[in-house]
Amino acid sequence: MKFLFTLFLFFFINTQAFSDEQYKIRFVHMDYIFKNSSAGKKISKNVVDKRKKILKKSKDTEAKLTKQKNDILAKQKILEKEEFEKKVISHQKDVEEFQNKRKQELQDVSKSNIKMTTDFLKKVDQILLDYANDNKIDLILKKETLIVSNSKLDITNDILSIVEK
Repeated sequence: MKFLFTLFLFFFINTQAFSDEQYKIRFVHMDYIFKNSSAGKKISKNVVDKRKKILKKSKDTEAKLTKQKNDILAKQKILEKEEFEKKVISHQKDVEEFQNKRKQELQDVSKSNIKMTTDFLKKVDQILLDYANDNKIDLILKKETLIVSNSKLDITNDILSIVEK
């Protein structure tokens, strides 16, 4: 496998060395755009707020379930065995329902986050395509995949200003 990669790299470099064409290559930092654009910040804040709300509601419900459990255990010696077992089973069902509901709510928030982020990135991709066409850029790379690059090739701020419009 390393041999094939080396062979590919060798041919790629050789074809580039003999080519008379100059390619216009730029890079963009997508994470920076997401974290610093108003739309990206809004998506992040929305997700954080929804999660906090779910967790706060969960803590309240957990406290009620814990109180209910303690009440059942306190009445263990007073209640008949069958009545006690019914209450324990009922409590276990309540706990299971609560856990399933919380899990579903968190999954819904995650799905919503993924959808909003995907929509945002699709819009940024379209902006990148338009920017590349307008500026005759042959290749735009993600900064995250680069090892070394010239900062003159960075178009992140240009793209961020377009996203903000």
